[in-house]
Amino acid sequence: MEEERESWIDKVFQWLDERIGIYGHTIAKAPKYAYRLDYWLGSMVLASFTLAVITGALVALYYVPSDPYASTVYLISQVPYGALLFSIHTWAAYAMIFLLILHMTRNFIVGAYRKPREIMWIVGVILAGLALTEAYLGYSLPYNLISWTATTTGLNLFTYMPFNLASLIKLMTTVPTNLPGIASGVDPLVDRFFIFHWIVGGLILLFIMIHLAIFEKHGGPTPPPSKEPGPELVEHYKDKLENDPNWKLQPYTRTFGLILMTFFLVFGAVILIASIIPYNITITGNGLKYTMPEYNPVLAAQTPPIPDWYFLFIYFFYKSVPPQYASLIFLAWILVTLLFPFIDQYIFRHKASHPVIRPAAIALGTGFIISFIVNSIWAYKTPGVDIGPIGVEVDGLIFLASFIVLYPLLKFYFAPKSLKENSSSFNFRKTMILPTKTLNQQQHKLLLRSSEVIFAALVSSFAYTTAQLIASLQIAYITAQFGVGFLLGLDLLILSGILSFIVFGGK
Repeated sequence: MEEERESWIDKVFQWLDERIGIYGHTIAKAPKYAYRLDYWLGSMVLASFTLAVITGALVALYYVPSDPYASTVYLISQVPYGALLFSIHTWAAYAMIFLLILHMTRNFIVGAYRKPREIMWIVGVILAGLALTEAYLGYSLPYNLISWTATTTGLNLFTYMPFNLASLIKLMTTVPTNLPGIASGVDPLVDRFFIFHWIVGGLILLFIMIHLAIFEKHGGPTPPPSKEPGPELVEHYKDKLENDPNWKLQPYTRTFGLILMTFFLVFGAVILIASIIPYNITITGNGLKYTMPEYNPVLAAQTPPIPDWYFLFIYFFYKSVPPQYASLIFLAWILVTLLFPFIDQYIFRHKASHPVIRPAAIALGTGFIISFIVNSIWAYKTPGVDIGPIGVEVDGLIFLASFIVLYPLLKFYFAPKSLKENSSSFNFRKTMILPTKTLNQQQHKLLLRSSEVIFAALVSSFAYTTAQLIASLQIAYITAQFGVGFLLGLDLLILSGILSFIVFGGK
């Protein structure tokens, strides 16, 4: 295979690899077809987690578990850039969960959980559970009326868990009230939740490392979805790697460039959103103000518990059926998700990875996705109101409709039709890439000039925004910090755009 001309940076990486094995033995080269953003959603999840950890560590410097609400208000109203850090930390956590859902959904659709990636999928599901637990703990820490009411309500509901899980939860969340040093008037559980918040964060980091290690063990990204049974690892396609330009392995610099680009993209987007829509913060004539009231047991009794958006689908079950049955439904949901690779292989007996060849899996997954959305919206619209058994009955109808409509459509219409069109093997290049025509010399020259103009505009915008950012930092007061955040987020997005030209230009 003709090797692509290497840059001096590639040569430095190879020199290091020969001596210490950091690059060639831990990061697999990715084929050219994998350089699309949907293949790098995992990098975006990692970026949002990194941003949440950085800002969380800075926020924690001013957080006092014995007086959580007052320390939160102090951080927002008195600490320079404290409100911006608080807002970024919250939005970064939301971005991590949202991107994690997208990442898992995409991998489910393309069959990235199939043999030999079953354990990798299970580790990913555990990561999703840890991320939700981390968000649950973090949501409670400001100790405002809404968050702590929802937190204590959730704990009460989880006491109905079967298999002695309720006893374990009670053991971990029951704090003796006579412990020395516990501040009166504040639930001592806040201090324990603050510690758990860091422990769970450490577990997330550990499982991310395991997840990435398995990912590299399997040679990086999955092959394109296939309509016929075949190997599921890139390394098994020697002929394509040697002869198909779309499978050509790319240099490490392109991989690192794309990772850096996704980090800047996520950092910039989150910081920009956190600056434009400060989380539970308003600007008044006297400065910045935290808009959420402090937790009060009397007011809490009159306040409907509303969990954050990522827990609404769980809350839905407890609003529909008795708590003990809701707990069983919740655990069954987790178990099916966790063991889905084996369900797909041994129960559905699907032989190939392409969605049209996995009708039962796609029907079940579609039911999961639709019910997740319906349950979340329904629970949000009915705070503190019991839905009744009609809730789970609607869920049952959603799953039934998914199978009645999708299963025969995929199995008896799309699958035979697609196999007839592609009798030998699934041609990714033909079916997944838009047809292109050969550009003449004038068109090529025009495209090149347009790219140069856009690249120059991005570089100029980055330089101008950076200058404005530096000037703003010199004169910024507490109430101007979101303007600084806006410029910083915009700067990072522009920098991501510049890197995209470097990564994708001419490829």
